[in-house]
Amino acid sequence: MPSTDTKLAARVLATTLFALLPIVAAQAQGLRAHQATFHTTFKGLNAGDLQLTLTPDSQPDSWMYETRAFPSFLASFVISPKSIERSWFRVSPSGVEPRRYQLNDGSSDGDKATDFSYDTAANRVTGTADGKPLDMAIDAGTQDVTSIRAALMVDLGAGREPSEYAMIDGRQIKYYVYTRIGTARIPTALGEMDTVIFSSARKGSDGHGRVWQYWYAPSLDWLPVRIEQREDGNTRMTFVLRSLKWLPANAASH
Repeated sequence: MPSTDTKLAARVLATTLFALLPIVAAQAQGLRAHQATFHTTFKGLNAGDLQLTLTPDSQPDSWMYETRAFPSFLASFVISPKSIERSWFRVSPSGVEPRRYQLNDGSSDGDKATDFSYDTAANRVTGTADGKPLDMAIDAGTQDVTSIRAALMVDLGAGREPSEYAMIDGRQIKYYVYTRIGTARIPTALGEMDTVIFSSARKGSDGHGRVWQYWYAPSLDWLPVRIEQREDGNTRMTFVLRSLKWLPANAASH
C-alpha cells in the first residue's frame, strides 16, 4: 500500500499537471494568448498604433482575436478610435475554423456594422455586412480578415506551408496566394530576431497591384514582427511590432 508521502506526492503532481493543461493545449495548437501592439505608418507618416489581442474562448480549442485601433490625429479622420474588430474561431488538426466575425467601425448609428456567423456544415455565412443582410455560400476553410492572421500562424506552427487562402472581405470572397521568399535577421523592439519572409498577393494579380510582405518570427510562435503593404514597388503601409505581452493561457475573452 502506498505511503502517505507517496499519496501526497502523487496528488501534488496530478494537481500540477491539471493546472498546466491549458498551457500545453495552447502550445499544441500553435497559439499562445498574447497582446501585440504594432506601430503603423502610411506613406511614411505616423498613423498610430494597432493592438491585437488573442485570448482563449469559453469552448475547447476556441479563441477570440480582437483588433483595436489607436490612430494618430491625421489617421483619426479615416478610422475611429472606437472601432473594434473581432473574430471567433476553433483550431482543429487541419487548421483554423472560423465561427463568427464582427466589425464595428465606431460610428454612432451602426449602419455599417458587420456581424456574421459561419455554418461549416452548409458552407455558408449569414448575418449582416456593411449594415445589410448577408447570406452567402463559401468554400470550406474560408477565413475572414482577422481569422486569417491566426490561420497563418497555426499552419506555420504545424509545419504546413502557407499557400492559398479564401477570405471574406466585406461582401466579397477574395483569394490570396502566399509565397515564401526567404529569411532575414532583423532588429525589432524585442531585439534582433530570425524571421521567415512571405509575400501575399491576390490570386490572378500576377504581381500587379498591392502586395503584402510579412516577417514571421518562429521564436515568437510565428507572430509577425513586421508587415508591409506595397504598391507598384513602393511601400504604402508598414506595421512594426512595438510591444508584446504574453497573457495567461486561461485569459478570458470578451
